[in-house]
Amino acid sequence: MKKGGRVTLRESIRKEERKEKGRDKTKKRVKELDSFKGFLIFLVVLGHFLLPLSDSPYPLFNRSFYLIYSFHMPAFLFLSGYFAYGKWKKRGTSFRSLFSYLLLYILMKFMLHRADILFYDVHTTWPDFFHESSTPWYLLVLFFLELTLLPMEIFRRKKTGEQVISFYFLCLILLSIPLSFMKIGEEWKDFLASDRILGFAPFFYLGMLAKLGDFSFQKIHRTPFVLGFCFTLIIILFLPKLLPYTRVFYGTWGYRIEGEAILPFFKKHPTLIRIAFIPFSLCIAYFFYGLLIFLRQKKESIQPEITSRGSQIYFGMERVFQDRETFLMKMGHYSMPIYVFHRPFRDAFFAGGLEQPFWHEGIPFWLILLFYIFLLLLSLLLLFVLGRKTLDNLFRFRFTG
Repeated sequence: MKKGGRVTLRESIRKEERKEKGRDKTKKRVKELDSFKGFLIFLVVLGHFLLPLSDSPYPLFNRSFYLIYSFHMPAFLFLSGYFAYGKWKKRGTSFRSLFSYLLLYILMKFMLHRADILFYDVHTTWPDFFHESSTPWYLLVLFFLELTLLPMEIFRRKKTGEQVISFYFLCLILLSIPLSFMKIGEEWKDFLASDRILGFAPFFYLGMLAKLGDFSFQKIHRTPFVLGFCFTLIIILFLPKLLPYTRVFYGTWGYRIEGEAILPFFKKHPTLIRIAFIPFSLCIAYFFYGLLIFLRQKKESIQPEITSRGSQIYFGMERVFQDRETFLMKMGHYSMPIYVFHRPFRDAFFAGGLEQPFWHEGIPFWLILLFYIFLLLLSLLLLFVLGRKTLDNLFRFRFTG
């Protein structure tokens, strides 16, 4: 065989090996979790479109907003911890990953500051990099929470290391709750997103504990699913009474929770609100995750009819299910560029005050529903435009395929 032929054959073999490795890697990932992560990033985008309408008198807007905010970022931090632990266990602390969080944070600050100048009449020259309560906080939280894994590096490969690491995570969870109610919070406020770090730390470490304990996500556990359904109904039906307690949804300092019109008992024991919020939000997240699994199982259980017409219907339905699942998985893989770039589009969309008519009563329901559907479709469009492998590789400093 000629040299050129041998090179071609060798290259084809290597290509097949790379494909096989890619298939093995895909098999190791839980497809349902990737799909759920894609669903969550969709809720992040939709939630930001609903934010200007959160005080709207129309339940479709405000119920949707508060329901999304009750679980979407806690679930996101939970999954971030779940996936981060697997990577950390294999390779240790990735300083390249930590550095990328800081660079993306700076990029987002510059980008959103430009949007503020264009759309919100802000006149400052430079963004404030040391205080953050807007969208970029998530990147700072990931940076600092992953940095807390450094003390556990010496136990990462030891046989008894998992017990020590589990104890360490539990201690951090227990510490974060009272620390988030420190009086210093009134001085620090959103300094380096410290309020969000402490407010959402339990979810990140619980995700790591779930990975460490091999929690099964491929079957539906009835108790958290049913509780999540009940909690969802509570938000939808009793939101006006719950509004004073929704401050905890944002991961704020404890003094801001204490300042709300909550019951005297919770004024004396405000930490109970944060403690109760952990299972409350995770059960709601699990309810929606369970719905995704249910739809997946329903697709697999559908059998084609004997007639050709029935077969056409079956394969059409199967294609729809597969397209939806593939799209969500892809968005789950490429959630970072979506998160970083979506906010300026929201700011530009509402710059003309399109939300203002919906602050007042008297609008017909069909128009409310039409605008809501439009926001849903616009959110999906942004996912499609921004969920790109090239952007994701750039953000993760992967410049080769």
